[in-house]
Amino acid sequence: MTTYKEVKGATVQTLDSDPVVGGVAGGSWSSGGNMNEGRVAGAGSGTQTASIFAGGTPPTTADVELYNGSSWTETTEINTARAELAAATVAPSTAALIFAGHTGTYPTQTPSTANEYWNGSSWTELAEVNTGRWAAAGAGASYTAALLYGGYSSTNVNSTESWNGSAWTEVNELNTTRRYLAGTGSNTAAIAIGGSPGLNTVEQWNGSSWTATTNFPTGSEYIEAAGASYTDCLALGVTPSSTGAETIHWDGSSWTELANYTTGRINGVGSGSSPAALLSGGNPAPVNASTEEFTTAPVTSAILVEGMVFLSGGTTLKGFGKAAGVPSATWSSGGSLNTARRSSGSAGTQTASVLYGGVASTVYANNESYNGSSWTETTDLNTGRAGNAGMGTSTAALSVGGYDDSTIVENTESWNGSSWTEVNDLNSDRSDSTGAGTYTAGLVIGGVTPYTAKVESWDGTNWTETGDLNTARAYLGKDGCGTQTAALAVAGYESPPDRNVAIVESWDGSSWTEVGDLNTAVRQGSATGTQGLAVAFGGYTTTESANTETWNGTSWTETNNMATARRFSSGTGSIVGALAGGGRIGTSAYANTEEWTADATLSTLDFD
Repeated sequence: MTTYKEVKGATVQTLDSDPVVGGVAGGSWSSGGNMNEGRVAGAGSGTQTASIFAGGTPPTTADVELYNGSSWTETTEINTARAELAAATVAPSTAALIFAGHTGTYPTQTPSTANEYWNGSSWTELAEVNTGRWAAAGAGASYTAALLYGGYSSTNVNSTESWNGSAWTEVNELNTTRRYLAGTGSNTAAIAIGGSPGLNTVEQWNGSSWTATTNFPTGSEYIEAAGASYTDCLALGVTPSSTGAETIHWDGSSWTELANYTTGRINGVGSGSSPAALLSGGNPAPVNASTEEFTTAPVTSAILVEGMVFLSGGTTLKGFGKAAGVPSATWSSGGSLNTARRSSGSAGTQTASVLYGGVASTVYANNESYNGSSWTETTDLNTGRAGNAGMGTSTAALSVGGYDDSTIVENTESWNGSSWTEVNDLNSDRSDSTGAGTYTAGLVIGGVTPYTAKVESWDGTNWTETGDLNTARAYLGKDGCGTQTAALAVAGYESPPDRNVAIVESWDGSSWTEVGDLNTAVRQGSATGTQGLAVAFGGYTTTESANTETWNGTSWTETNNMATARRFSSGTGSIVGALAGGGRIGTSAYANTEEWTADATLSTLDFD
């Protein structure tokens, strides 16, 4: 963090109150209008200012209420009174769809197959679901496209049904059977979170199959979800067995704990988006009628930004360093790999990653998992290879291309957290590419042989050639910055004319644009983060490099070097928490790991 002597002589603004953290990370809860009737185990959809709550218990009811942003109004009842039902969670409150659930009350519940559509004034019964169930999850962005998954019939179920506006069709099952799970998203992009009995497993739906992704921080059931996207949502009421008030945000790859809400509850109804969510009803007894609203800082708020220095309350000098370019961002030692190697594929975060393949005296199939302090050997790749690209999370990753002991390959393998499965090959052989995105929506960029500008896009099943780089190259910073539709390609080696390059290109989903170059041309380095916030480190200039540079979306800034200069290390994580695993020094493979941690907090400045 900046010190006083670094800002001495500059004009420092005096503020009566501190600026606030922007975005979801700075969100907070406040009270909304109470429901007319306290209820638990209903279903709903809509936004924070236009939401619907249907059904629920006790006793099992047909009641429906609408929220206008400040108060609830009773409206037309559903046709079949039931509780623990599901909904198309992202559908508008004026065009809602609710389905399944149970009639009766404990211990004589009867699974319901009812499916009803709300047009803003009345309910219409539509084609029934195939398997009656309760305590299931629902997803869907409209009343003509929904998903129903998990739940309980005479036992827990893992079946999934898709709704096309006229009929329900059974599709691929959840990998983990469960009830009392949370879900949201669309019928082609949904998420399943936790569930009974006390599960922390999370799965994502791509329109055809479920895939395990980063586990929830704790085993939880009776939780709710709020969010318009399966890659940007809130999980509410985190608890394995008691009432919780936790709020945890999912960004598509990792979970982050946010501000708690006021009244602990379970089995309420969540709706809205992650920056503007609504939580209504729920347990414990007496059944809750309260509503809480989660909001982020309004546009009129003073937001903390990188490099901000101010006099707080007229008395205390404070400053804020955010991600890129923070001087106090440093490298520290992490746990060593069990097998020293270089040119491995990798995926995940600083505290939850996998590193697979690589080479030392031979090409390896070894796969190791990192928990933030140590590496553990786990299931090997089916085919040993090095120079393979990686993408995804520690429990849902891809290994793409590379070379074995004699041949460059086009093979792709998919990791589900416990085993590797060979899936469809690339269209062209390549090694020493870089990857970006997830294991159901990824990119593989550049590579060799020969040095190529080709980029291929992965939809979870097949690879498709897409827009080429402007500069053909290999040995780019790996393993990747960004997503399938918003990525960076950092530095590398161009041949001809046989040179390291500092070129950085940005991908918008259809084409590549050259943006700000690195300060130092380098090949065989690593890069990780997003299209707008990234860190690049290590590599080879005229010798192994320890250089570290950070990207703020416009330019690169040289910052604190790695402790050990190296090339061909893996790179995973983000601008505020990256991991460099293994690599090469001289002719030797390396086992050491380093962790990059950037200061991203509001701090009182040091007067020295």
